[in-house]
Amino acid sequence: MANKRSKSLMPIDTGEWLDSPRINNLSYEIRGMWLTMLCYLWESPTRGIMAYPNGKAYTREQILRTLDIDPIALEILIENGLLAVDDKGAYYSPEMVRKERISAIRRNAGRKGGEITMRKIEQQTELPETPAPVIVEPPPENKQEPPQPQLFDNEDVPQAPPELTPVQKAKAEKNKKYQYADYVSMTQEEYAKLCEKYGEDETKGMIDLLSNYIGSKGCYSKYKSHYRAILSWVADAYYERQQRYGTRPPTITTTPKSAGGTPATTGYATGALQAPAGAGPQSGDAQEEGYAERF
Repeated sequence: MANKRSKSLMPIDTGEWLDSPRINNLSYEIRGMWLTMLCYLWESPTRGIMAYPNGKAYTREQILRTLDIDPIALEILIENGLLAVDDKGAYYSPEMVRKERISAIRRNAGRKGGEITMRKIEQQTELPETPAPVIVEPPPENKQEPPQPQLFDNEDVPQAPPELTPVQKAKAEKNKKYQYADYVSMTQEEYAKLCEKYGEDETKGMIDLLSNYIGSKGCYSKYKSHYRAILSWVADAYYERQQRYGTRPPTITTTPKSAGGTPATTGYATGALQAPAGAGPQSGDAQEEGYAERF
């Protein structure tokens, strides 16, 4: 059973959701998965931590199974800074943990102010004829920090990591991946290498070919590197299709059957190359499947 505070409504920063690049770069599928995970983080007994009602943290496998998501989607959330993992393997939202810490400080300050006001009211009730003096509570000599929210098993909230050095920032930026199609992502350096090797128009065509293949087969997690996939088989498949069909796919039309014969098939669309003998519209798909199977 979740704690009482989980009954409150979960706030959503619409400005962050609509304008933040780290969210806008995500696909709609990953955005929906992240919104569902935010609900789990909000309902957690320790707000901001992916944990069961008994306080035990979710493992990576349990998160993937519970949310029914691809492992790559989880890594994308971590790369964008929306999700983090502490040294105990617990997954948490740095932003939600930070806001919960601020709320705890404010609650503690409000409680102290309420206690002072209550003492004033009690003194006025006991001595109605004498005006109650204004009580100013001196600041404590050793001011203690308000209690911070705990993860679980009395573990402290992870402190903010140290700022990256210029070398580390440059390395992180170099390894950052961007979406070049619905299902294809790579670094800027990888994309530049492909453009240098094949040309920008050909590179875009290869990216579209790989994205359509992944989307139709549902094999997003199959490729650790879309850049390597293009080098290994997509480029060959792209040029083979270009050689077979030209710049446009073939268009096949049929005429009514002649008496006692089979339907007659016209040629390919104007401007497209003629396909070799025995090749049909589906032969290109079969070849693409063959490339994928080999690599």
